[in-house]
Amino acid sequence: MFYEDPFFWALISMFSLVGAVALVGSKKMGRYQLLGIIIVALFLLGRIILVLPFCPQPRFEIGICNWVTGGIIFTIGLIFCIPGIPGLYIKPFTGPDEKVDIKSTGFYGIVRNPIYLGEILWCLGWAVMFRSIIGVALVPMWWASLLFLIIIEEGSLERELGKPYLEYKEKVRGRIIPGLPI
Repeated sequence: MFYEDPFFWALISMFSLVGAVALVGSKKMGRYQLLGIIIVALFLLGRIILVLPFCPQPRFEIGICNWVTGGIIFTIGLIFCIPGIPGLYIKPFTGPDEKVDIKSTGFYGIVRNPIYLGEILWCLGWAVMFRSIIGVALVPMWWASLLFLIIIEEGSLERELGKPYLEYKEKVRGRIIPGLPI
C-alpha cells in the first residue's frame, strides 16, 4: 500500500515544506496561523512515519546502541525545538511581521535558526532509533530544503525588520550550524 512506502511520506514532507516557503515568503499567506499549523504538522508527520517499522526499507543493525545514540540526538534536537525555552520569542506558524522582536540571546545568540537545527537533529535521532537507512540518507535533503526555506524567510525578515535584522545576521553568522553561513 502507498502508506507503507517511506518515499510517499518523504514526498508529503517535501510538499509541505514547499507550502512553508509560500507561507514565510508571502505577507498574505503568512497571516493564516491555521495554515501554518497544517503545513508544519504534515512536514513532521511525514518524517516521523517514514522511518517506522511498518514502512519496509533497508535497516542497519547496531544493537541497543541505536536506541541510546538515536535517543540522545533526538533529545538534543527537541531541546532546540521547544518553543518555551528561554531566549525563544517567535510567532510560530506564521510569516514574519514588523511586530516580531529580534532575539539575540540564548540559542539565537549561537545560531539564527535553532528550531531548524533541532528539526535536523531530532529527525536524524529518530531515524537512528528506528535503524532507518532511508531516514538517515534523507537528513541532508531536509537540511538543504530547510536552507532554501531559510533564504526565503530571511528575505522576508529583512523586508519587514530592516537594518536591525541585517545587524543581527552580521553578528550571528550561522544559519543552522553555529559559525557557518550554511
